[in-house]
Amino acid sequence: MTDNPVILCVDDEREILIGLQSQLYRAFGTDCSVEMAESAEEALELIDEMIPDEAILMVLISDQLMPGMKGHELLIKVHEKCPNTLKILLTGQANINAISEAVNKANLYRYMEKPWDGQDLILTVREAMKSYRQDDEIKKQNRLLEMQNAQLEQRVEERTHELEAEQQKSEAMLLNILPEEIANELKETGEAKPKNYKMATLLFTDFSGFTALAGKITPGEVVKTLNECFTAFDEIVERNNLEKIKTIGDAYMAAAGIPVANETNAIDAVKAALEIHEWVNVWNTKRRSEGKELWELRIGIHTGELVAGVIGKKKFAYDVWGDAVNIAARMESAGEVGKVNISHDTYLKVKDLYDCETRGFIPVKGKGEIEMFFVVKAK
Repeated sequence: MTDNPVILCVDDEREILIGLQSQLYRAFGTDCSVEMAESAEEALELIDEMIPDEAILMVLISDQLMPGMKGHELLIKVHEKCPNTLKILLTGQANINAISEAVNKANLYRYMEKPWDGQDLILTVREAMKSYRQDDEIKKQNRLLEMQNAQLEQRVEERTHELEAEQQKSEAMLLNILPEEIANELKETGEAKPKNYKMATLLFTDFSGFTALAGKITPGEVVKTLNECFTAFDEIVERNNLEKIKTIGDAYMAAAGIPVANETNAIDAVKAALEIHEWVNVWNTKRRSEGKELWELRIGIHTGELVAGVIGKKKFAYDVWGDAVNIAARMESAGEVGKVNISHDTYLKVKDLYDCETRGFIPVKGKGEIEMFFVVKAK
């Protein structure tokens, strides 16, 4: 930190300015100098003089209503010159537009009304100075760390570059296959034990009439189209805290509430499903304009108990087992294109946040009749 920190007070009323300077000098006179300016223009001149002298403008306190340049306009100009300066605006009349400009264009630290409370002002300035010093120290430490890292990298680069590259590649590939928690467990212990989850939510998607669709284009185009869709699904799933499990042909499977259990997994899954349908609708609109076949999607969701873990010794795969998986698959196959079909168990978890349309009990192969609902929209 510089040996010349400055607090600059700006006000067109000299009596107020002197009182402000006196308050601040009594509180901070041993730590920094307290300067005065009776106009925004004078303040800018002082700042221009400080810069060559390596004095640091730590805190600027400015009145808002002054002849000529107003306080918020001054703060904006100061921010251009000294972006790290903490800026405090004083005014007897609140001006929302001026304050908004000061916040957005000058990173305003605090707005205070006149007449201000002396203790509040001192506390505000003290916290601003503390914040400035902390930010300055962090920047110094970051610069030092960057320098040390650069020196270290230079010394070891030739001997370790190839090894680091291979290690990064291996870890990236592992994280593409397994959830981070499972990958870390495997690296640390050499195994990942299966875990039971009392409540998780499975999401299945499938393209209706995929075989017929695929027969109209080349195998390369099929793969390219599926990759385009599944890449978008991956982003939506990750954004909504779901874990992608696998794809099988044109089917896509993901789960919420694993590998880290949570209470919002059903809500997360439904939100992701609605976003997936929204993406497919936009995508199909573009395909229609290009004269291409539409790919219509069904989505099924079920919430229940399952087991998740890693299978295999050489080619790891993170997978899920349990009756909940089978029911979720049935939700998809019993659904309709363009709709999110959910089980009663999922409905109970999301009904307060989403409008749902009951379908009654639908016969399902191997499961008898299961009560189902279509998710209509968020409430």
